Amino acid sequence: MSGLVRAVVAAEWRRLLADRASFWVMALLALVLLASALSSGLDARTWRAHVGAMERDWDRRIAARESALPALPVASSGAATPAADVADAANAVRAAKAAFDIARTDAPPAILPALGGLALGSGGFHLHAPAVRVTVESRHTDARREDRLPNPLLQGFAMPDFAVVVALLLPLAVICLCAGVVQQGREQNLWRLTIVQCPRVGVWLAAALGLRAGAVWVIAAIASGLAFWLDPGASFAALGWWLSVLAGFVLVWVLVCALIGVLPVSAPSAVLLGIGVWLVTTFAVPAALGWMIDREQAMPSRLAAIVQIRDAQQHAEADADRLLAQWYAAHPDVAPGAPTTHTWPVSFMPRYLALEARIGPSMQAFDDTRARRYLALRRWTWLSPALSMGMLADELAGIDAPRYARYSAAVGRYEARWRAFFVPRIMSYRGVDRAALAGMPRFSGIAGEAPHGWWYAVGLFGTAGALGIALALLRRRFGAG
Repeated sequence: MSGLVRAVVAAEWRRLLADRASFWVMALLALVLLASALSSGLDARTWRAHVGAMERDWDRRIAARESALPALPVASSGAATPAADVADAANAVRAAKAAFDIARTDAPPAILPALGGLALGSGGFHLHAPAVRVTVESRHTDARREDRLPNPLLQGFAMPDFAVVVALLLPLAVICLCAGVVQQGREQNLWRLTIVQCPRVGVWLAAALGLRAGAVWVIAAIASGLAFWLDPGASFAALGWWLSVLAGFVLVWVLVCALIGVLPVSAPSAVLLGIGVWLVTTFAVPAALGWMIDREQAMPSRLAAIVQIRDAQQHAEADADRLLAQWYAAHPDVAPGAPTTHTWPVSFMPRYLALEARIGPSMQAFDDTRARRYLALRRWTWLSPALSMGMLADELAGIDAPRYARYSAAVGRYEARWRAFFVPRIMSYRGVDRAALAGMPRFSGIAGEAPHGWWYAVGLFGTAGALGIALALLRRRFGAG
């Protein structure tokens, strides 16, 4: 039997190489995937370089701040004269403003670290905000962006992520190569000859479809290797998970094409039917799942959030004097001796705190809801192979919704420590010295296990198993002439 298998595989390999249409399908697939891998790999390299540049820029800025700060805290002149009191008050105000400038703009950046699969989906890092600079003001009400504003029209025409290209094009290549193989043999009057030469039709079918699927997987694997090779932070674990789940992805579509071969349709109709299945599973099923998730776990209203922010701003502004008095009453140990009349930025600190206490949880609710929706959607990814590949790429890159929600919560805790460090120094007019600046809070990162693709591997290989069982139950149809 092994000799028969080798003969069938060799014959199908020669047939595949002699088919010019199949050659051009594989050549075009390789060209597009390699171009996408090159683009995504270089984009991942650029992003990691950008993160390194942000950290180096902060180091330079904080070094310049340290050189301009006093070595010791601001102290009183000790003279009990009106001129000395005025000088002490002026020094205190300058110290408070200097501390506020640092607290507002010079916080160490809170960066969401990209994982080893960044080359698969770096676009998510441009869509979200994976580098946040905390402040003592309200960052939720500040619409300014540190980076350059993008052109939405040009963004729409940019090269999609490598994972998106794979999820969209690989099924089409498999359909073009595998769908209609049985029908084509019948139409060319070669089917009965094939049955005579190879009584085990399953062996021939496995060889014919397996070679084509293997060629597609090898092309995608080579392109994936190029993308990961260009990313300096890529990991072998992420590449291994990606290639393993990719094998299940290709296997599902090969078995779909095998099931189409059972149907009594022509070869062109088989290809069109395969494209129809691709359209349904790639576009219709995710849309239906999104509609279902919207009914189960709707996102908070953005309009309601805007109204809440405006209302909180108005109340904080109207109660500014009361909030200032309450803060000093709650912190008698940092109440300044002079000056007694408070202006910006000291007078604005309590309102910033009140504003954050009111709208901060509402802003975090958006990320938490996205994380719950993501987990709810993941349970149904076996219905859409393309959706499985897209979500796997996000997790391997480190930009999936649950991880981003943990990052957002960590940023909130980091900002709370930042406020606790600087607000008393501003409100007491002590300011900061070099020693205090050296001990300012830093972002401690996020906790979480390394990403893996077990869920998607089980889903895709489970779907492939179900399709294989269906194909086995209908195996007698392949012997019909």
